[in-house]
Amino acid sequence: MQQAAVNLPTRVRVGSRTVTIQQRLGNGAFGVVYKVKDEASSTVYALKDVLCLNASALRNAVREATTLNKISHQNVIAVMGADQFRDSKGLHMLLLTEYCSGGSLNDRLARPSSEEMNTKWISQTAAALAHLHSRGVVHRDLKADNVLLTATEDVKLADFGLAREYIALKRIDVKQDEGSWLTSYTQYYMNSGVGPVHWVAPEFFTGHYTEKADVFSLGTLFFAILERDFIVVDGKAIYGAFVNIRGVGKLGLGLAMAKVDSGISITFSSRAQGSNAMQRVVLEALQYDKNDRPSAQEICDKVMNIRQGVRLNQQHPETETGSCC
Repeated sequence: MQQAAVNLPTRVRVGSRTVTIQQRLGNGAFGVVYKVKDEASSTVYALKDVLCLNASALRNAVREATTLNKISHQNVIAVMGADQFRDSKGLHMLLLTEYCSGGSLNDRLARPSSEEMNTKWISQTAAALAHLHSRGVVHRDLKADNVLLTATEDVKLADFGLAREYIALKRIDVKQDEGSWLTSYTQYYMNSGVGPVHWVAPEFFTGHYTEKADVFSLGTLFFAILERDFIVVDGKAIYGAFVNIRGVGKLGLGLAMAKVDSGISITFSSRAQGSNAMQRVVLEALQYDKNDRPSAQEICDKVMNIRQGVRLNQQHPETETGSCC
C-alpha cells in the first residue's frame, strides 16, 4: 500500500475511537480524506478532515454530523462519529465514516458498465435519497463525486445533509440562513477551481432550495450513468447532464435553464444506455418547474418496478408478449 503525506498526526481520536491514519485517499470539495484503522477493533474507516475558518460554526457542524449518524440505510454511508482537533494550522472538524474501497461513482463512470450495473446504481441511489427525504434530510450536494462504491460496486450515498455546515466552516463571514448559504455555496465552488455548480437545479440560482432540488440533481446523476457525458475541469472529468450553448459551450442543465432559457430541455443520444422507460423516469426528474418533478420516493418506486420487470423477463422470457417501453 502506497503511503501518502499526512497532515494530521498518525493517531487521532474521534469520539470514543482512536484511529491510525494509513493512507491519504485524496482531496474532496471541502476537506482531505484518509483511510484509517480503529486501533481497538482493526476496522477500517474513512476520515474526512475539514480545516475550519469559522470556529463558531464548528459546534453546529459536529452536532449535525452526530445527528446524522442515527440514519441507517444500506445505501447511505454510515457516519460513525465527529470530533474536533486543533493543531498549528488551526481548528479541524473530523468526520469518521465507513470506508468504501470502490471509490467514487464519478471516477467509475470513465469505464464501461453493464445495463444491469447501471440499473443497480440508479435503483440504489434512488432508494438512498428517498430514505433521506423520509427522515427529513435534504442532501444539498448530490453529484457523482458524493456517490461512493463498495468493493462489490454497491452504492453508498455520502456527505448527505452536511453541505451547509461544510460551507459555514470554510467561510469566515457565512450566516446560517438559507439564502446566504446558497450564495456562499456558489461562490465557494466557483472560487475553489471546480467552476460553476453544474449538478444543481435551476431554482437554486434564484435562492430557493427544497427536496425537489435534490430530485433534479438525482436526474443529472442518472443521466450521467446512462449517457456518460462530461466536462473537464482542471484535468478532471465531471459527469452530469449538459447542454451545448452556442458561444459558451457545455453547461449543466440546471445552470443553462436558470441563466440562458428556462425552456431548454435535454434528450438522450442514440448511444445512451437504458430502456425507454428508464430514460423517461430520468427526464421527469429534470423538469424546470419543481412541481412537475416526482418525489424521490416516486422515482424510487418507478425504478424498482422497471428493475423488477427486467428480472421477470429474464427469468421467464417465454411469457413476454411485448415491451413495456
